[in-house]
Amino acid sequence: MKKIALLTDGWRKFIVYAWAEGIMRKIRKENLDMVLFQFNCFGNWSSDRENNQGEYNIFNLPDLTAYDGIVIDANNITDYEVLQKLIRMVRESGKPAVSIGHEFPGLYYVGIDNRKPIEEIMDHLYNVHNCRSFVFAGGPGDNFENRQRAESYLDCLQKYQLTELNNPVLYGDYEFATGVRYMNDYIKNHKPFPDVFVCSNDNIATGICRTAELNGYHVPGDFLVTGFDNLEKARNYLPQITTVNMDRELIGERALEILIDLWEGREVSSHTYTDANVIFAESCGCPNSGMVDYRNYLKSVIDSNCAKEVFDNEIACLERDVLKEPTMHDMFDTIEKYMCSKNVEGFFAVVDERIFEPYMSTHFPTEGYSRPDLKVQLAVCNGKRTSFESVEDLIGYIDHNLKGVHYLFNPIHFGNEAVGYTLHKNPVFLYEWSNLLDMQEGIIEGFKNLFHKKQLTNAMKQLEDVYNKDQLTGVFNRIALTDIVESRFNRERARGIIWGVVFVDADNFKTLNDRYGHEYGDKVLKIIAKTMKKHVPEGGDVFRFGGDEFVALFPNASRGVLKSYREKVVSELEQNDTAISMGSCLTNMNMTLTLADYISAADGSMYLDKNDKG
Repeated sequence: MKKIALLTDGWRKFIVYAWAEGIMRKIRKENLDMVLFQFNCFGNWSSDRENNQGEYNIFNLPDLTAYDGIVIDANNITDYEVLQKLIRMVRESGKPAVSIGHEFPGLYYVGIDNRKPIEEIMDHLYNVHNCRSFVFAGGPGDNFENRQRAESYLDCLQKYQLTELNNPVLYGDYEFATGVRYMNDYIKNHKPFPDVFVCSNDNIATGICRTAELNGYHVPGDFLVTGFDNLEKARNYLPQITTVNMDRELIGERALEILIDLWEGREVSSHTYTDANVIFAESCGCPNSGMVDYRNYLKSVIDSNCAKEVFDNEIACLERDVLKEPTMHDMFDTIEKYMCSKNVEGFFAVVDERIFEPYMSTHFPTEGYSRPDLKVQLAVCNGKRTSFESVEDLIGYIDHNLKGVHYLFNPIHFGNEAVGYTLHKNPVFLYEWSNLLDMQEGIIEGFKNLFHKKQLTNAMKQLEDVYNKDQLTGVFNRIALTDIVESRFNRERARGIIWGVVFVDADNFKTLNDRYGHEYGDKVLKIIAKTMKKHVPEGGDVFRFGGDEFVALFPNASRGVLKSYREKVVSELEQNDTAISMGSCLTNMNMTLTLADYISAADGSMYLDKNDKG
């Protein structure tokens, strides 16, 4: 059984499923004895650096030395430190590794040759459409594919004896908004349009076309535009965008073929290229490619939108149901019921169990996971609820369900702190709805808010304990006697419940303190408090009244209960060489005495006991 680790960072909020689909396509088609473990995050979409760190932490989950081969898609990782660390981990694993679309020394490369399609586009524009002024409307300057495309563009300028000064390279993002920004800059600053905007991807190209149209300009009448990636929006846009087509799933297949060749000892080239073909279309002045049946396309859009509306409504209802739950356990139960209703093949949530009883001092790792604290909180197999006693049991289940399976891991985190992860078995639904982050984001935010609310609740309880508890002995103090117990005492006494009131004073405490020191005196007080607390009847409690004096209160008392309590406490304390004097009384529902009156009566009884000892 060959185990493959696939390390991916989604594009914004969308999972890039094509590589996994290509790998799994080959595994299933050829019935290969292999399993794919994908560790996915969304570390590039948020401006919150701590959130992104929490996403990237998923790469610390796998022990890469336990895998037979590694495939990595680093194109979307925008954090240089994260990228360098990940590549270092891959190299240090000593396992054969393939990088998709990004060159790294020591790793095999698979992907398209980004330079060749740009050169073909530029030659077409220069020779067929007589373009003599160009702008490269690029994506991120630190993105490998964008750099390759820009470098090919610059090589073509040199070939045409044109300068970069007059034919600039622009850097931005891969989003539609980047194209909007580029075009607005030209329009608002009255810059002369080039003959053509050569765009690094289709998003930028459509952004330029749309903004031009809104401002009264026409593509290809006023200038030409080209794109890259053959996205659906490019094929169906008006004008239809000149673009570059590639088979992304085939790239995943080729990555697996490289690993197989390496496992079997065959020689492998450092670079493996898949075909990419330019589709010339209306935005560069060529005819419509004829590749789109617009009626069928509109039908697919309508069908897709209707299905998405149902899906979005389901997720909104799930989020609503989860967020209204009062406890973490209830939240997980609600998610579990939803996953059962969807008949998923496998869904598991592994979380740090400290989220269930958080304190202000509770923090989770910012690098890696606190593995001893992890537990399987949620498990659904084939649409049915199941359970695992430990993470080790879940691993055992996975080890018995490997061949031809795709396991997808995604992080659960609060900011940059790792709380756990989710695990999907064969998540085929992601091929249709790739916005996995949207599905998890609101739910995790609900967990986070409830966690912090519980933290504050527990912090308030701790403060109340500091206020109401005696810090030396751990029993309640005299303030609690008034604030907590008195109202209950009065309420139950009015219902006819008889209370026992016990007053205790340590014998010869001052002498012991003077002779043996305060540490010894503190020890005596702790022993008395612990013993009284240990034997107090059900429903009662112990209070440090002041100095070496303690009070015990308990309902449903009788003379027999008082006698039994006295015997147990005095006997155990004598075994610990500790002497006390004890007095007690019972409440009387026919008398209008207050709690203070009864404590005073018990105190008087205690002095009678002390005097009897001489």
